[in-house]
Amino acid sequence: MASGQTSELQSVIALVKTLTNAQLKDILRDEGLAVSGLKAALQVRIINALEGHFQAGRLGRYDSLRKFIYATAHRSMPPSPSIPPPVPGNYYQQIPTTHSVQSHHRQSPLGMPVASHGSVPGPLIFKDSPFYRIIRQLTPTIECKAREHTRDSVELKIHLDADVASRLLAEPKLRVMIFCAADSGLNQFTKSDIAFPHQVELKANLDEVKANLRGLKNKPGTTRPADITNYIRKKAGYTNHVVMTYALTQKRFFIVANLVECTAIEELVDKLKRRKTITREQVLQEMKSKAEDADIVATSTVMSLKCPLSTRRIEVPCRSVLCTHNQCFDASSFLQLQEQAPTWSCPVCAKATSYESLNVDQYVDDILRSTPLDVEQVIIEPNGQWSTPKDEAVATGPGTFTPATDDDELVEIREPGVTPVKQENLSSLDLWRQTPATSREQSSAWSSSKRPAPVIDLTGSDDDDDSPIRPPKRQAVHLHRPLPKQDPRSSYTGGYPLPTFGSE
Repeated sequence: MASGQTSELQSVIALVKTLTNAQLKDILRDEGLAVSGLKAALQVRIINALEGHFQAGRLGRYDSLRKFIYATAHRSMPPSPSIPPPVPGNYYQQIPTTHSVQSHHRQSPLGMPVASHGSVPGPLIFKDSPFYRIIRQLTPTIECKAREHTRDSVELKIHLDADVASRLLAEPKLRVMIFCAADSGLNQFTKSDIAFPHQVELKANLDEVKANLRGLKNKPGTTRPADITNYIRKKAGYTNHVVMTYALTQKRFFIVANLVECTAIEELVDKLKRRKTITREQVLQEMKSKAEDADIVATSTVMSLKCPLSTRRIEVPCRSVLCTHNQCFDASSFLQLQEQAPTWSCPVCAKATSYESLNVDQYVDDILRSTPLDVEQVIIEPNGQWSTPKDEAVATGPGTFTPATDDDELVEIREPGVTPVKQENLSSLDLWRQTPATSREQSSAWSSSKRPAPVIDLTGSDDDDDSPIRPPKRQAVHLHRPLPKQDPRSSYTGGYPLPTFGSE
């Protein structure tokens, strides 16, 4: 069959996938086929009928079915089979032979294969990344039509020549990656972000590719290309089939396979060390300018020596030249995070940054080299002088540090002759009067152990064995029951000496 007729068949199959259930059933009734089942089953029956007529050479029945499909879809027939409309890959179509695949492609002036049906209005260029560099395009760029209510699939066929196959086996840096971009209307004029459909499944040689194809939510440009190097056969002339199944898309997408050269994180960090740095003199001059500003009150600040991303001590301090803060982050930790989800924003101030704007801060690097590994932060003065918290504690000198005390640990010491007075209710006093002396002593000891702030009375003497033990709380009687005006000693009949009130 001619290539124009094959493209025409693909156009009809693509049109079938856009029809409603009622339209599909009308076509099946006209063809004398069953109309039961889900929408996908109805589509398969019509597509199988089209392919069966086409491959068996029943061109009359094929042309009749094709015209009925266009009439049911209220679409006009294409003007000429030699100018077919753009067609995506077909999920239900049988895999053609290597010869038929080659007949669908032509070579661009740069030697890259492009789709003969012209599904992409112009060259598809992706934004640059420091982690990989596109060497060459391995497949044509395939269009993924919008599917708002159904699902669809597109297929890429990757043929490796002898040179690429041998290099993939010998050089670990070389990888085969799948790139995808959404249709923005300006793809041929601007560099595109990598973006896959939200509901998508990627398979290479029938194996599901384990890769994050979504990126961060509501953050375009945070998706990485899908690495399929470990899923394909690195053999010259072998056809590797890559199928992407997607659903519920409201815009078109474009997909392509590229040969890329990756750059390791260690190489990027070494490159960062070798290029221009933020010098110590530059940092000190900026601090001096801020300190001399009359509108700014310059005070000492605390700068952490731990990376805000990894929470470990910084090894290579870096920050963007656009940042105004002195706080740095570790270069390796930052680049590892960007390789997984390239947000390219400063973790300290959230300003937009890039690999090209990152520089090593020599001022912070000198601090890291001059401090022990257990030091986690330093104090920065407005003039640029710095010190560790240990140095600050030593500078205060002995006797100037006053530890904080808890009120519960205070020990009250009273002068001799002054007895502490504590109020008690009358019921407790009556119960105490009816309790023998031994029980009162045990109760007093138990209540003393419950009090959070013990009171030590130094008025008594442990050497005086003849003097009886004066129980606590006895003095509360005189708060609720005042003594008579006459001499209390003349009428007091208790077995204990009466406590003395007043100051000596």
